[in-house]
Amino acid sequence: MKLRKSFTTLTLFLVMIAPGFNPPVLGASEAQEKAKQNKAKKEKPQVVDGSEGHPILWNEPTNVETLDLFYGPGGSEGAPDPTGKITYVGADTNGTQKKIYAKDDKDREWTVKFGPEARPETVATRFVWAMGYHTDEDYFVERAHIDGMPGGNATNVRFKRRHNGLKEVGLWTWENNPFIGTRELDGLKVLMVVMNNWDLKVVNNKVVRPTKKSGEDTDDRIYYVGDLGATFGKTGSLAHELHLPGDPPAGTKDKPSQYARQDFIERAGHVFAHHLRRRTAVDVHNQRNLRASVGVRGQQQTAIERGAIVRFEFQVLWLAQAVVVDFVLRVPNRLTVST
Repeated sequence: MKLRKSFTTLTLFLVMIAPGFNPPVLGASEAQEKAKQNKAKKEKPQVVDGSEGHPILWNEPTNVETLDLFYGPGGSEGAPDPTGKITYVGADTNGTQKKIYAKDDKDREWTVKFGPEARPETVATRFVWAMGYHTDEDYFVERAHIDGMPGGNATNVRFKRRHNGLKEVGLWTWENNPFIGTRELDGLKVLMVVMNNWDLKVVNNKVVRPTKKSGEDTDDRIYYVGDLGATFGKTGSLAHELHLPGDPPAGTKDKPSQYARQDFIERAGHVFAHHLRRRTAVDVHNQRNLRASVGVRGQQQTAIERGAIVRFEFQVLWLAQAVVVDFVLRVPNRLTVST
């Protein structure tokens, strides 16, 4: 026994004095954030009972033409200042993309996402918000220095506001929620298809409520789709269809040319939307074409009148044009359009 203890002590000592040994030292804020994450993982979010509180999915948008589609629901006053002091708080280990927690010099907290989802997610939130649905307060930042973060500099990242008067209470599913059979839910499904969002997992369907400090009704339960990064590419992936190891993605992200080339409506009458993917709870039959409305209620397919589709497509095209024009006016000489 004494020999075993002595050997263990000697081994630990040698490891500690070995070149390159660098034991991790967490700051107070990072340690607290890590403790919160560990607690959250133990308490996995549950699907919310639809009878709980006052469910809200959609609010009729007013004066859409006056909306700031560049800055989104948080407005310019809510945007992070990339020239100000931003401090690293800790790593966010949720999801597949690299993310960190940060705090700015106005004491606002952010989740910063790196990688290919940063741009499409920010744009997608503008479409969803303008159509009357709730979204996260996302901002695309080209460059920012984050004190305390390894490497320090962040480029082409998404800043998402945290603790902005809302508290997460759970999740919701596409098949069972308080809005089954409503135009509002069908509209949200169509909107997901319009943006080629192929990552419609339940874990991305959030339910939040206003906090007491917000001054809003705490009985409200706001249903929305978060994590809209898997958008504006093409749906369908051979690697995913072959069930290769590593859970390959079921489509591409931030590929405008691929997005533009992929069909949307395959035929009229009973409208079929071209949606080559399998990883979505909306398409419960797991078929090649996502039946439009885009709702599949049990075994039934819902028809959409051609007039409704035309009106919807017109609204989407108008909105897309407004977003592009707004972007060009605010960020001149930074938009390249290839034909």
